[in-house]
Amino acid sequence: MNARWVKTGLLVLIVKCLLPDTSSAVEPAQDMVSMGYNFYDGGGVTVQGPAVIVQKKLKNRLSLKASSRLDLVSSASVDAVTQASRFREDRKENALGVNFLKDDILVGIGYIHSLESDYTSNTLSASLDHDLLDKNVTLHFRFGRSWDEVGKNGDPSFGWKNLDRTVFTAGFSQILSPQWLIQFNYEMTADSGFINSPYRSVLTLDGGTFPENYPESRTGHAWLTRTTYGFFPDSKDAGGSDPKSSIQLDYRYYDDTFGMNSHTGKILFQHYWRSNRIAGFYYQYYRQGDANFYGDRLPSTQLYKARDRDLSRFSDHWIGGSLKVKPRDWPGKWLKNPFMEFGYSFVIFNYDNFTDPRTGKLYEQESHVLQTSVGFNY
Repeated sequence: MNARWVKTGLLVLIVKCLLPDTSSAVEPAQDMVSMGYNFYDGGGVTVQGPAVIVQKKLKNRLSLKASSRLDLVSSASVDAVTQASRFREDRKENALGVNFLKDDILVGIGYIHSLESDYTSNTLSASLDHDLLDKNVTLHFRFGRSWDEVGKNGDPSFGWKNLDRTVFTAGFSQILSPQWLIQFNYEMTADSGFINSPYRSVLTLDGGTFPENYPESRTGHAWLTRTTYGFFPDSKDAGGSDPKSSIQLDYRYYDDTFGMNSHTGKILFQHYWRSNRIAGFYYQYYRQGDANFYGDRLPSTQLYKARDRDLSRFSDHWIGGSLKVKPRDWPGKWLKNPFMEFGYSFVIFNYDNFTDPRTGKLYEQESHVLQTSVGFNY
């Protein structure tokens, strides 16, 4: 059975598992435990598994953050059905981060190790966040470097190929008023080594098949702008109270040396009620162009070849909601600020130049994403 080749989502892992969330201001760490379960189903692929995060503050300035997750993957996707075989496998990931707070500067260092039967990844990362102008402006810097190895199940002669990735992010957020926050971020990613999948093949114009072949380097640039506005119970006089609801608008542009570019727009609305419940609703639209060496069918003489649908021209729509509940009473004095959170997203993918070989029609996909978590401070 051929297994799936899974890349590590480096940027997401750095932001959510290792580095502090300082979207508006640098704040001291809190002792925290969070346990969750994630589920994804779509396009013949199911990914599910538990995750746990523990954070501990030491001597007011130093804090440790550790996380672990297990993804159980089963796939009968269009790639697996038409080019390989169905499979089941698991992916294990462990992460450790250290954060140090000095006045208005927060420094973070993190490490991630993930393991699959045909893919291993080791990532080091560092961050710096600095508050300025009475904490009305926060500067953000992130740097990550991963050293990955790619194998091929069922083919010992393939050996292990190297894949390195560098991620650099810089940006700032500014509070314009008690209600209004703006953010700007730039992100650079640089991959080098064996970038493509060892399993996927391309279809040629003369009816043949060839293994995919990508350039050995890829550099991408992304720019994100975000604005968040909070609505207070009394619009004329906030009176120091928290906002009752908020709206967030995002726009992100991306391009890279593969000739790809994409646009992402998102709107998020959150509403707070009864002082212990937060409901959120969002819609996101994504549109990308294809890589300059991608093709549904390609000339056999073309040097670089790709038929990965993620490199094709497509669009997707995300619609979702979340609910966070903070119970007021919880047995045990050492449990503080407990919470329960539920999230669901429905996704529709429409591909413009990727066909399903089984039907000859343009491929479409619907996916469901479910996230649940519980946690508390201690």
